[in-house]
Amino acid sequence: MTNDNGNNILLGNLVVHRQTRTVAMHGHSIRLTWAEFDLLNYLIQNPGRTITRDELFENLLGVEYNGLDRTIDVRVSRLRRKLEREPGEPRIIQSVRSEGYCLTISQPPEHTGDNR
Repeated sequence: MTNDNGNNILLGNLVVHRQTRTVAMHGHSIRLTWAEFDLLNYLIQNPGRTITRDELFENLLGVEYNGLDRTIDVRVSRLRRKLEREPGEPRIIQSVRSEGYCLTISQPPEHTGDNR
């Protein structure tokens, strides 16, 4: 992961422009909702660290996680569909069973072409 000026983050072939809240992969724009961008940005701020659902709920939604709400899981799923070559076998956003999620860039991410 490289950070050119605090506003642009390069993760393999993924470029995150924090100031404009835009994302591109292989030079192609990927449309993210504000919620998806906020989730990706939070994960980028904590690379390689497992982030619990509790932490994500508190920092992204401003509420405590009740153990049943799947809001964050749905956002992760949608983000994976947009960023991962094979969303069912994620390489960028890893699930950590019974804990949460971890941003891992072990290989350059590949764009699926799906800009939902």
